[in-house]
Amino acid sequence: MILLTHCVPGRQVSIVDELKPIFKPGTIAVIGASRSHLKIGHEALLNTLVGGFTGKVYPVNPESTEIMGLRTYPSVLAIKDEIDLALIVVPAAYVAKVMKECAQKKVKGAIIISAGFAEIGPEGRKLEDEVISIARKAKIRVIGPNTMGYKSPVDSIDASFVFGMANPGKIALISQSGALCIGMIHYANAEKIGLSRIISIGNKADVDDADLIDYLDQDDATDVIALYIEGIKDGRKFLASAKRAKKPIVAVKAGRTASGAAATKTHTGSLSGSDSVYDAAFKQVKIQRAYDVEELFDCARALAYQPAARGKRVGIVTNGGGAGVILSDWLEDFKLQVPELTEKTKKDLLQILPAITVPRNPLDIIGDAGFFRYWAAGNELLEDSNIDMVILTCVHAGYARPREYAGAVLKLVAEKKHLKKPIISCWVGGTEIQEVIQSLKEKNIPVYPSAQRAARAARSLYDEGKRIGLTQRKQRTAKDK
Repeated sequence: MILLTHCVPGRQVSIVDELKPIFKPGTIAVIGASRSHLKIGHEALLNTLVGGFTGKVYPVNPESTEIMGLRTYPSVLAIKDEIDLALIVVPAAYVAKVMKECAQKKVKGAIIISAGFAEIGPEGRKLEDEVISIARKAKIRVIGPNTMGYKSPVDSIDASFVFGMANPGKIALISQSGALCIGMIHYANAEKIGLSRIISIGNKADVDDADLIDYLDQDDATDVIALYIEGIKDGRKFLASAKRAKKPIVAVKAGRTASGAAATKTHTGSLSGSDSVYDAAFKQVKIQRAYDVEELFDCARALAYQPAARGKRVGIVTNGGGAGVILSDWLEDFKLQVPELTEKTKKDLLQILPAITVPRNPLDIIGDAGFFRYWAAGNELLEDSNIDMVILTCVHAGYARPREYAGAVLKLVAEKKHLKKPIISCWVGGTEIQEVIQSLKEKNIPVYPSAQRAARAARSLYDEGKRIGLTQRKQRTAKDK
């Protein structure tokens, strides 16, 4: 494992060691904790307690002696124990004073939730620079300011002021927007998509996207890194981090139009930059670009729970011919292929298909197919040497029960792991099929309600195969044979 370092006079410190006090703290001081339900200091303290944090929490407020049953301290300096993380929720004008006290206390990391910094203009930027200068001299790494905070369902940590926790999973979410970050948590929960860490980075005055990519690339709880970006301050640093990352990265880069770019300046103080430059840079370092939240999670789900594809050849099993045709069109739009099946596969399929259908790709097993035909057809296509991944398509045709198809999908996923071929699903129907889709999502099966979204997910798995060199290895193996 390569440990990336941050330059500190006299010693080298890994990025994991630097950021661990923020993301895996043993003690948290909530500076600005409040009795008032109307203040974010109240909500920040409440979340640390409700979230299930098992370490010690220290409320800091000079005007109170007790909040929520906890002894309250007039200053972080009055706390005897070491403090890993300072969660700062005081007005912007007081943050520099608080940071000086954190420096004197030797606090290890800080999250500044407070707004009123670079995002409001030159005076705010001057204040932000002062705060970060104090922190850097004290070797305190800082998330923010102007941030929602940090949530980790895998570690039961909620160091934020907004209610709502994600289900645990393998996808880390980094967002430059706090409100959108919360919206994405609720979206992920509704879609049964689990998250490992949710990091709102706000103005990125200190810790930035590149630092977080380096940290999360070495995080055992994370398999995929998902980003919402409005602007990047240090392009070279970001590209270097993305290039060396071993884990897939999917990103939404907002502010790609003139009006969107103008909006980012007042939102997080970011300079959005040329969209064509971002697009080219992402391609250079193999970041997969998404254009909205739905696409971001569609790709991240597939990448987190299916193997990368060795090639672009997709096999389709469908109980409705039209669904297979539409999916074929979308796959080709995404520069994937729907190839012919091998003669052996065609011959084997004749043993399980009714006489009125033809063994070809896309494979229409017709509407009266039940569990066995759906499973057997999927099995044959997965074993076919001309196929790199399979999309199992289902429309609610009214003949077989959708749960039979769900059972077939689960059986194939369990039985065919050794083939290391991606299996995703495209299911279209009404209320009954939606209930079944939820049961598949709970098992981390990538399933999508439209051909376009399923094809896009397939493309993301092919792109990941290219990124890690699977497609090249496959081509070399074929030449050797």
